[in-house]
Amino acid sequence: MENKKILVSVIVPVYNVKEYLEQCLDSIVNQTLKNIEIILVNDGSTDGSDAICEKYVASDSRMVLIHQKNAGLAAARQAGLNVAKGEYIGFVDSDDWLEPTMYEEMYEKATEHGADIVFCNVYRDEAKKEQIYFEPGFYDREGMEKTIFPRVLAAFDENKSECTLRWCNWLRIYRRALIEEHSIHFDPRFRRCQDLPFTFECTIHAQSYYYLGDRYLYHNRMNFESLSKGYTKNMWGLLKPWVEYLKNVVEQYTAYDFGEQMRLRAALTAFECADNETKPNNVRSLGERLSTIRQIMKESREICDWKTLDVSKMGRVYKLYATCFRLKMPLAFYLLSKKRYAARTKQYKELMKNK
Repeated sequence: MENKKILVSVIVPVYNVKEYLEQCLDSIVNQTLKNIEIILVNDGSTDGSDAICEKYVASDSRMVLIHQKNAGLAAARQAGLNVAKGEYIGFVDSDDWLEPTMYEEMYEKATEHGADIVFCNVYRDEAKKEQIYFEPGFYDREGMEKTIFPRVLAAFDENKSECTLRWCNWLRIYRRALIEEHSIHFDPRFRRCQDLPFTFECTIHAQSYYYLGDRYLYHNRMNFESLSKGYTKNMWGLLKPWVEYLKNVVEQYTAYDFGEQMRLRAALTAFECADNETKPNNVRSLGERLSTIRQIMKESREICDWKTLDVSKMGRVYKLYATCFRLKMPLAFYLLSKKRYAARTKQYKELMKNK
């Protein structure tokens, strides 16, 4: 690789994914685009994933291996970004896998159109195709502001379903010069939803964009168990700084008004954190759960301004949630959410039956 230009740096954070790691790495090593570097960041694995990384690095000169103490996904991605040399940057989650032509197709569109960002589509688990968000093709800055910007933080369609763009880092390649020019980075404080701030900042500073919406090039392994029951301790404490960070970016960026989208994103995040208290494997008492929901209602009020938030495009459940927040009714919220999770549990069982 010393004498060849690196076209794409592929950053792969690795943490205790021994069962899936070889499939992931094989799908990257066998990409039809050969002039890539593959940066593995072992984030303190304890299950033998580190040994698998070392085996692959020994057999492929395009690979770089970084070992670090466990610091989370954002810190691992940043560690890879710090050493990346490629013209474009891509990310892969270490339990997922790629179509063989993924980076060749994406890089071809990037260079053909001079795009700062290329965004492809995804199979969720084995065969479920993600929706196509808008017309595939090239978007200059004017087209981005018309078509992409209105859906980048929070959006709802005519059926009142959320249709925000998927912000996953692994569905995109980003021009490295764009990242460096605007000092865009991953904040190690964020242990959840690390993708959104990075993708959002890259998108608002990009001058061009290509959407490969009809090309399903990435396979995302879904964790059905966590979708149904995964309780996160102190979820609001983890996501409140994330919301505040995004709000600060929005307030400082004056070329486009993301204010109302930011309020909606903050509201949806508050709902998610309050919903978290009703998940089946939360062992806390009802009083403790209601206390946390009450705290979320109080601390989200300043960001969302529940009295004036436009909920007209939201579906019925979210409108009811917003009413509970506005009227400070944690018990009503809890009962609504519990009913919603009962329906989700039924759906989860159907998924597992058909999987």
